[in-house]
Parts: sequence; C-alpha cells; structure tokens
Amino acid sequence: MIKRGFTQIAEGDAHYRFAAGDRNKLPLVLIHMSPVASGSLVPLIRGIGGVRPVYAPDTLGNGDSCAPAVTDPDIGYYADAVARILDSLDVERFDLYGVRTGASIATELAIARPNRVRRLVLDDVRLHSAQTMAAATETPCPPPDYIGSQLGWAWQVMRDHAVFFPWFQPGGERRIALDMYDADYLHSLVVEVLTAVRTFGISYGASFRYKRADRVPLLRVPTMVIDEPTHRTFPDTRPTAAIIPGGVVGELPPGDKSPRATAAVINRFLDG
Repeated sequence: MIKRGFTQIAEGDAHYRFAAGDRNKLPLVLIHMSPVASGSLVPLIRGIGGVRPVYAPDTLGNGDSCAPAVTDPDIGYYADAVARILDSLDVERFDLYGVRTGASIATELAIARPNRVRRLVLDDVRLHSAQTMAAATETPCPPPDYIGSQLGWAWQVMRDHAVFFPWFQPGGERRIALDMYDADYLHSLVVEVLTAVRTFGISYGASFRYKRADRVPLLRVPTMVIDEPTHRTFPDTRPTAAIIPGGVVGELPPGDKSPRATAAVINRFLDG
C-alpha cells in the first residue's frame, strides 16, 4: 500500500508518498523528473515498496508541495530541500534514486551529504549542454484561461515525453523506440503538471542551468547509471557512468524499460 502525507519544512507543506517494506533495509528515496511529481513514480514504488521502505517527495514547486522560497533556485537548493524533508521524516541514512531532473537533484544531494547516502542510482541521465536544453523555455505553459489553453498544452507535452527525447525537439531522429504510456498513467502525469501549473517551470530552469558534466565526477558514493542497451535515444548513459568514480552501468533487458525491470535492476544493485 502506498500512503501519502504532508510534512512541514521552512517553505511550507511538502507532499510525499511512502511505502513500507523490510525495516531491516535502508529506505530508498526516489526523486521524480520535471514537470511531474512523485505520482509519476507510483509504478516503480510498487515494484520496490514490498522489498524496502520507499519515500518519494514532491520536489518544491511540483505536485502538491509548496513553491521554493527563493527566486531562480539552483539544483543545490532543491537537494537541500529534499534533505530537509527527510529530516522532518526522521530519515537519516538512505539509498537514493533520481530520474532526469531528479537525477540532478540526487547527484547534488549525494555530493553534499555523502555520509547520508549509501548508494545512488541515476536514470535517464544526459550530459546535455545548457544551450541545448534551454530550448524548452521557448514553449512555456500558457497561463490558465477561459478556453483551457493550459489543458491541451499539458496533455501534448506529457505525451511528447513518451515519444521524443528531448520532448521539446520533436523529430524522427529523436523518436523514442519504446511503447507509449498507458492512457491512465498519461492522465495522472497531466494532472500533476496542472496541479503545479504556475511553479513547475522553476525546477526546469534549475535543471537547464545545472552543469552535470562538471558535477558527477565529484560523486564519492557507489553509483549505478541505468541503461537499456537497444535504446539509443539516451546516448550519454554510458559516458556519464564513465566519468563517475567507480560508476557502474545497470543494464535493463533489451527493449524493456518497464518499472518492473527497473525495480529489479535497482534492487540487485542496492542488495550488493
């Protein structure tokens, strides 16, 4: 069973999801991608939650969490906010997983607090340039209006997340060779975007400015980068692992990037 709750930090209410597991194992903290929130990780939580305790916070300004308290926060700010959320939940030491923007936040959290992070898992990481990724800001979400422009925008953007990488540069060469999201799952992602329609772009801005290629070599905790060997939409997966001291590649079964397969790779790595 996945439970939901709110906890208090300096900025206000922070929302999180939690699943119980074997309390003899360290909890695993999951950090979601932008522009969605922890609901996007529910399928993965289900695959892991019966094995070990799992916490999945909504990062500030996403989902049901309050907005950041500063203008133009960087990834370090988001990492510190996650640490403070975990402090409020009495989660001291943990394993850590992050996907896309969440991978940047997880990286910075592990660099800043290596004594708290035992092992780190990075998913869908890319050594992109800020110039390339900043193109996303050219198509911001329209503000809510009386014809619901934001509704169609949110649906199309989240659909494009499943079709192209990056989603804001559609084209045949950027087509993702994986199955489309399930319609119910796609709906849940759209709802999360709309819930934070005025603030989700803040974390995107932080992600675009984050110099991942400069930061990941500073990691000093055991780190695995997840890769699907036949899926070349993410060509930087192995190069990212190569510049992480002691970094390893967690290879998914060919053609299978399902939450079940991802959970299995994560559990094997965390269990050593």
